[in-house]
Amino acid sequence: MMDATEAMALTRSARTVDAGPQPRETLRGAMLAPDPLYKQVKNEIIRSLAQGEWKPGDMIPSEPKLAARYGVGIATIRAAIGDLVAAKVVARKQGKGTFVSLHDERRSIYQFFHVVRNDGVKELPVSDLVSVRKARADGDVSDVLQLPRRPRSPVVFRLRNILRVAGTPVVVSDIVIPAALFPGLNENILRKGGETLYAVYQTHFGINIIRTVEQLRAVKADAFAARVFGLPPGDPVLEVRRVAYTFNDVPIEVRRSRVETKNFYYLLDQGGAR
Repeated sequence: MMDATEAMALTRSARTVDAGPQPRETLRGAMLAPDPLYKQVKNEIIRSLAQGEWKPGDMIPSEPKLAARYGVGIATIRAAIGDLVAAKVVARKQGKGTFVSLHDERRSIYQFFHVVRNDGVKELPVSDLVSVRKARADGDVSDVLQLPRRPRSPVVFRLRNILRVAGTPVVVSDIVIPAALFPGLNENILRKGGETLYAVYQTHFGINIIRTVEQLRAVKADAFAARVFGLPPGDPVLEVRRVAYTFNDVPIEVRRSRVETKNFYYLLDQGGAR
């Protein structure tokens, strides 16, 4: 359970976005706006992605077509797309075009899974669902997920799962997501073979996780983590508290994970795009 201080530390406000497309004249008047022109164009593209105009795996329009659409030059479009590529929101394919990124295995292992064996080998984990249930959100989780507290506490899904690498349990996680964003979510969907949880969000509910914010610290293993990892209760483990966001900085998921660190370590690679 998060205390109020931790919840506020993880909370990021979502941007306020107009419902309709921004007039081209506004984009042309970039000198009067606080953001550079290419960032305004980038935000327009993100808005279209958030509204589902281009689905995961779709090719977005070519640079000349985007330039005509937004009334800007090719260089501005190229800079906007470059930012989105660096953030792994879209991906360029040589000779084919630019595509909305999918939560495939390669993206999951490099962008969102950071646990590495002590010998330096990084493998995609297998998810083992322990439980899923509906519950009322507590105040701290409501604040982090920006859910209204009145007239009643919002309904959320609470998930518990284990991530295994080559059969060895390495991460246990308690996850909370808003039920309103995941209508029809059930155990069968979550247990669908070969899909990461973020792939389930994207494939079944059209929700793209594009970034995460994490807090790391050493803690004593709770009873569940100790049992799964085969550790004496109270042995140290790494705790990772994560908030995952979709477009426009809208929070989608709160996750508290415990990582077994006798045979694995947590690697954060802050280099450029792969």
